[in-house]
Amino acid sequence: MGSFAGNRVSLALFGLGRMGLIHFENLQKNPNVRLKYLVDLDQEKANNLKDFHHLDETKVILPQDDHFVFEDPNVDGIIICTPTDTHVHIAMAAIKAGKGVLCEKPLAMTIESTLECYREATKGNIPLLCAFNRRFDPQIRDMYKKRDIIGQVQSIKTCSRDSPRPPMSYIKISGGMFHDCAVHDLDLIRWMIGEEPISVYTAAHAHIPEIAALGDVDTIFIVLKFPSGVIAHIDLSRDCKYGYHQTCEMFGENGNLMSDNPFKSAVHFAGVGGTVNDVIHHSFKQRYSEAYQEEIAHFVALLTGQVDKCCVSPNDTLRATFLAQAAEDSWKSGEVVDLKEHFQKIFKNNSNDPLLW
Repeated sequence: MGSFAGNRVSLALFGLGRMGLIHFENLQKNPNVRLKYLVDLDQEKANNLKDFHHLDETKVILPQDDHFVFEDPNVDGIIICTPTDTHVHIAMAAIKAGKGVLCEKPLAMTIESTLECYREATKGNIPLLCAFNRRFDPQIRDMYKKRDIIGQVQSIKTCSRDSPRPPMSYIKISGGMFHDCAVHDLDLIRWMIGEEPISVYTAAHAHIPEIAALGDVDTIFIVLKFPSGVIAHIDLSRDCKYGYHQTCEMFGENGNLMSDNPFKSAVHFAGVGGTVNDVIHHSFKQRYSEAYQEEIAHFVALLTGQVDKCCVSPNDTLRATFLAQAAEDSWKSGEVVDLKEHFQKIFKNNSNDPLLW
């Protein structure tokens, strides 16, 4: 990787869509980052961003010219926010060039391709961070640290309702609601519980005709059972009119622990007519703004060697992907899925790969 000139890392940002713009904004706020390349098909958009932020040293290039990024010895890492089907090509090229990678999920379209990326990164000792952003949220991390106070966990519930509903142009390329949305809750729950579930059952429906026409769904309930007896419930919606609803609740023998919806402000009114709070955040960009900043900070720390272990391991990414697929398979079959059997079916000859354990 590069030489970290002036204690700053040099990065390339691939893609300036929804997530790309969020990362772009946060890169401007991080004093330890120098943005060396913007890679996007929309050259006008990229150049306007560069000029507005006075990024004189940043180069704007087309995706077909990305070899300039991989051949540049001064680039330390890349951030991938391009369409899902392009992730694995860009990630593998970067890893083989010795560049660290922060990739929006999914890392690849198949589990085998995901494994190959991690094998290559592990072989070269290259940082590879798959962006499960909730792990970086201060409120959720605080809940994680305090989880022992409730004693033996008996149940855990998450509720994730999207606002605003993503455009159909995005939903069509999202990989489906299970891999686009449910995967975050599945990762969060197995992280909180600290064990792997043994079964999953899913009920789902498409209330929105355009989504139904894609063979996708917009409303999902998932129930998981864990070896210790913990029961988990995930409640998902693509379209929540009152705001971006995100909660996580753990119930145990000694009490209840909850990460609730933060309001836009702490101001509330109490009077004769009752109590009025501010509204919750409108979208994921506002709700998880701190998480995205912490995610970038963790990536920089990995690149500079300030931390030597990625907080989202290959096992985390692969297991969450597997669970999303198993939950979708349960919906399609209408049956409870035995996850031990399904694990052998999905991973086949790779089930003993050390990256999965």
